[in-house]
Amino acid sequence: MTYRIAIGTSDGIHITEHFGQCSHFHILAVSQEDDSVTFIEDRITLHQDSCGDHQEAVIRGKIDALRDCQLILVKQIGFRSEKLLIHSGIVPLQHEGTISQALIKIKAFYKKYQFIKADA
Repeated sequence: MTYRIAIGTSDGIHITEHFGQCSHFHILAVSQEDDSVTFIEDRITLHQDSCGDHQEAVIRGKIDALRDCQLILVKQIGFRSEKLLIHSGIVPLQHEGTISQALIKIKAFYKKYQFIKADA
């Protein structure tokens, strides 16, 4: 199985972006079979310049553009955006640091989840 992660990054190394302000996301595919990570694309999305009063149409447009992803990895995310992502079946994760650090944790979670699911 392969899952996709949308990452808010300005440099391709660090997780630097707030979900609402992020104008593009790196899309990665992670294979659970061999742990390989493949860069898919740099996807442009709708965004908003200010953190304060998020427009729901902008948030929903961004979510629609990322619907093929199972996870969103950003530095920060507002409560409303987080809630809308969850209701759309996308898991929002906040992480401050490098993409590689976050991927180690995400892969470990998916391995554990796969093991638990197999035992059920």
